Amino acid sequence: MKHSKTIVSILLNVLFCVALLWFFSRNAFLRPYLGSATKEGFSGLLLLVVLYANYFILYPKLYRGHIYLYWFSVVTASLIAASVELAIGHSFISKCCASRIHEIGAFNFFSLHLILVFGRNLSFNSIPYLLRDRKQLQQSLETETKIVYQYARLLDVCDKKNNCQHISVDEVFYCIKDGNYTYIHTVNGTRYTRYCSIKYLEQHLGNKDFIRISPSIIVPFQYIASCDGDSVIMKEMPWTETPLSFNMDPKQNHLIVAIINSNLHTNQEVADSKQLDSELEKSKRNPSVPPEEKLHAVLNYVRKHSGCRSTEIITHTSYSMSTVERCLAELKKQGLIEHSGSKKKGGYSLSNADK
Repeated sequence: MKHSKTIVSILLNVLFCVALLWFFSRNAFLRPYLGSATKEGFSGLLLLVVLYANYFILYPKLYRGHIYLYWFSVVTASLIAASVELAIGHSFISKCCASRIHEIGAFNFFSLHLILVFGRNLSFNSIPYLLRDRKQLQQSLETETKIVYQYARLLDVCDKKNNCQHISVDEVFYCIKDGNYTYIHTVNGTRYTRYCSIKYLEQHLGNKDFIRISPSIIVPFQYIASCDGDSVIMKEMPWTETPLSFNMDPKQNHLIVAIINSNLHTNQEVADSKQLDSELEKSKRNPSVPPEEKLHAVLNYVRKHSGCRSTEIITHTSYSMSTVERCLAELKKQGLIEHSGSKKKGGYSLSNADK
């Protein structure tokens, strides 16, 4: 495909060169007739050289960083080309236009033709500026837009009323190609439209979070429930009566199944790891059971000082109030101690079963 595009580009350039040469060998409207087809062809070839030198050399190398030098080079090249054209046809022009030269003078006559040919050359040399600048601007805009959308994880789509808007990539439930349109279904059941190929959308979404399971369907890994050898089953949504399933491409089903199962296994491991970390963090922030040595220290103090209060235990054990209270609560839960009396004047002692 890449080689065919290159061949087509070369053929178009050759066709343009031939057309330009033919135009200048048959049409003398933009400057005086030079006297022979050879000189006419040389005139067209000279303009062609200047044009392509501008397109491939001057513009890429000078325009962005040296704007004044670029235009000076273009004007100088156009003036030199015009002077050379008039010089090679000087003898024929002088014979054909002798009366005209006699009326206004040779200098004025050739100056008028020089301005005409120079203006023509300069006009032709504005083509690379117009075409190349527009092309580069379009490419830079597309690149920047793509970077912004990928960084912000946004997708530009159209709703049923053809209003353009942006949705989060994380909201995409699946994408399906139908004709010239690609329909994006979200997790809340809304359907959007995008006029693009499924291949372009695949490149835009990337292969980290999405996978193309058939020539016309793209699904995200996070909403895949399971996968067998023939189809992919999606997670059930509130707006679906039964879980959706899509047939996979039979030519690549083994590879697709392997990728999906690997991703599902990895996601499950990550989810389990996150859950374990969350539980550990929660237990660290609010541990329910104090360490054994602290329980034994509080129990021994209560055994030796029956009727003691929590403030006494805090003073003699140097534990914090929350630690002592948790130890007392755990010992009461295990039935080792009990509290007698009121909250203000009562105290802790060993339970009757433990005395």
